[in-house]
Amino acid sequence: MTRQEKKQIRLQILKLLDTQCAGCKERHSGTQSTCVISCPIGKQMQQLSVLLSKESPRIKRGKWTEEEEFYLWQHKDIFDVPELAARLERSELSVYSKLRQLEKKNVLPC
Repeated sequence: MTRQEKKQIRLQILKLLDTQCAGCKERHSGTQSTCVISCPIGKQMQQLSVLLSKESPRIKRGKWTEEEEFYLWQHKDIFDVPELAARLERSELSVYSKLRQLEKKNVLPC
């Protein structure tokens, strides 16, 4: 899915919120869960949001574990950076940076 397509989906969701949900009693009552469960507009927004979430791979953030570092080091000659990033659920930049860091250390992670 292209960036433009994602933008169009987000705009559709905002349009539904602004035009269809503006005067909704459920939305402004403080219990918005009813809105998503029983309202056809809420269901439509939920379906649109699923399209966005399916396209976005989960990306881990934060400190690398020893297991991740070991896997990366052991597979650096087998897979390219995009494949390693997908397998480790990390960004390509993060994988590339970690590889450079490990190579500079010239130490095999435990």
